[in-house]
Amino acid sequence: RPDMVNILVFKIGVNCFGIETAQVKSITKNAERVKDKLFPSFADGLVDYDGRKVFSDKRVNKCRETEFIVASFEGDEFVIPIDEIIDIFPVAEKDILPIPAFAVRCMAKNFFQGVFAVGEKLVLILDVGGLLNF
Repeated sequence: RPDMVNILVFKIGVNCFGIETAQVKSITKNAERVKDKLFPSFADGLVDYDGRKVFSDKRVNKCRETEFIVASFEGDEFVIPIDEIIDIFPVAEKDILPIPAFAVRCMAKNFFQGVFAVGEKLVLILDVGGLLNF
């Protein structure tokens, strides 16, 4: 149905985020498979050192437990390190609400497409294009 989108919901810490499944290329726990992929600058999983991407010390040991979403947007692939996959939810576009203005004012950059509710939890839907430009 054209007015529905499928959203993959995942957790980072205690917060729930979502990404449209059309933008998800794969989900993996294999850090070797993602080490050459672009990490959005907000992700602390990689640091840039002399033009090379390397895992930062605080994530090296954690990488064994970390899951990664490999997403694509306009031909670019990038990686989001996550703590847990929740589920895929079909969401009516009318149920995706804009981020409240007071919340946007508190953000350095708004890289969210909107928000929707799953039970008592609010899920922030990532604007994938905005993430790449963050």
